[in-house]
Amino acid sequence: MPAPIKLDPSSYTQPIVKALTKVKLNTFFYKDVIIDNSVTGLSASYQHAADPSIVWDPVNKRWLIYFFANVSGNAEIYVAESKDLFHMNFLGKAVPKGSSGQFDSVHAHKPGAIYYNGNFYVFYSGDNGMYRSIGVAISSDGVNFTKHPNNPILSDPEGIGYLDAPTVIRWKDGNFYIWAYNGNGKNLIFMTTPDKFPLGWQLIGKLESRLFGTYSTEAFYDDEIDKIILLANIFYPKPSGVSELDRSGYLALYVCEEPLKCVYHGVLLAPLQQDARSYPLRYCQHNVYAPAIAKVGSGRYAILFNCMEDGSVSSERIFRMDLGVDKEQTLHIINIAENITTSPHQFTILRLPPGTKAILKHALIYAYAGSPSQIYIFDGAPATNQDNVISWTNTSQLEFTGEVTINGEYLGITVVGGSPSNAISITYSLELVIKPAHDTI
Repeated sequence: MPAPIKLDPSSYTQPIVKALTKVKLNTFFYKDVIIDNSVTGLSASYQHAADPSIVWDPVNKRWLIYFFANVSGNAEIYVAESKDLFHMNFLGKAVPKGSSGQFDSVHAHKPGAIYYNGNFYVFYSGDNGMYRSIGVAISSDGVNFTKHPNNPILSDPEGIGYLDAPTVIRWKDGNFYIWAYNGNGKNLIFMTTPDKFPLGWQLIGKLESRLFGTYSTEAFYDDEIDKIILLANIFYPKPSGVSELDRSGYLALYVCEEPLKCVYHGVLLAPLQQDARSYPLRYCQHNVYAPAIAKVGSGRYAILFNCMEDGSVSSERIFRMDLGVDKEQTLHIINIAENITTSPHQFTILRLPPGTKAILKHALIYAYAGSPSQIYIFDGAPATNQDNVISWTNTSQLEFTGEVTINGEYLGITVVGGSPSNAISITYSLELVIKPAHDTI
C-alpha cells in the first residue's frame, strides 16, 4: 500500500466566521435522531416530527422543544422536555388546530417559541386551506396553552396571503423581532415594543438574496458576543411563486450586528448524496431544513434540524448537531455504497464546517462485489481539483492506520472501474478526529 500523501496546510484557505470573535468553532458534530415516532409514540402513517423550536424553562430547569406532527392529515404542535437536548420526554399536544372557520382550521404548525415575563409564547403558522398567517398561544407552564383571542396577530402585508414559519427574539434594545417566510423566497422582518407584545407588529425590513431563496429561519441573540446568530433554510436557485419546495435545501448561517444588518456566512450542512448512506445521516439525502438553536455553554450552541430521506414528509425526523464544541470529537462512520456502475464514482462522506479540520486516524474499505481498479479517499472538492489523501490499486481488503490531516472542505471516496458489467459494492469504515483549525477565532 502506498504511503499516504502528506498535504500542505498552507495551500488551503479555510473560511472562518470572523464575526463570532469570542467563539471557538470546533465542529458540527453529527448526532443520532433526537425526535421521531419512537419518542412521541404518534402515528407513523404520515409524519414523524418537524420544525423544532427550543426554549429554556427557568423554573423547572429544563429545555422545552416545540415541533409539529401530522397524525391524521392535520398538523398540530407538540412539546417534549429535555435536560440535555439529547434525551427527550414527550409531554403531548401543546397547540391544536382550530375549529372550522378559524385561521388555523387545517394546520397549526411551524412554531417559534420565546419565554418572557414568566410566560411561554408559541408563535406559529395557521393554515385555513387558503391562507397562512401567524398566531400566538400563551402558557404559564410551557405545556398547557391558550390561543390569543386576537389571532391571527400577523398577516402578510404584501398581499400574497402567505406568512409562515415565524422565529422571534428579544434584542438588546428591548424590542421584539420576528422573521417569517412569505412564500416567495424571502423573509419579512417585523418589530414590536414590550408594551404591545405579543401584538403590535410592524414591518421593518426583509431578509433576501438575489441568488437563492430563504425559507424557514431561526434567530438567536447571544448577549455574550453581542451578535444575532441566524440560521436559514435556503434553496438554490431562487424559487418563483408561493410554494414549499420539494427539492434539496441547505442549512446556512447569517451573523447579524442588528436585526436589519445580517451577513451571509455560507452553508453549514447540505444533503448527502444518495449513495452516501452514512449513519445516522442516511436520512438526510433530500433536504436539510427547519433549524432551531439553543446556547448550551459559553461559545457553544446545540442545533436541532430536520432532514428528509426522499422528499416525502413521512420521512421527517429531528436531528442534533453542535456549533462550538469545546473539545476534540471522534467521528466513526461505518456504512456501504452499493451497485456502483459509473467510473469514476465519487461521493462525499463529510463536509467540514468553517474553522475546523479533521485527522483521519483509520480507514478500512472492502469491495465485496465487483472489481474496482482504483479506490481513493479524497480531500478537497468532489469531481474537480480533488487531492487524493490515500489511494489503492488492488481490489482486496484495504486498510490504513496513521494520521493524515484533512484541510479541504470535503472528505469522500472515489471508486474507479464501475460499469454496468462490473457493478461494485463497497463497505467502508472511517475514524476521524474533528478539531479546530485555529485555537481561537
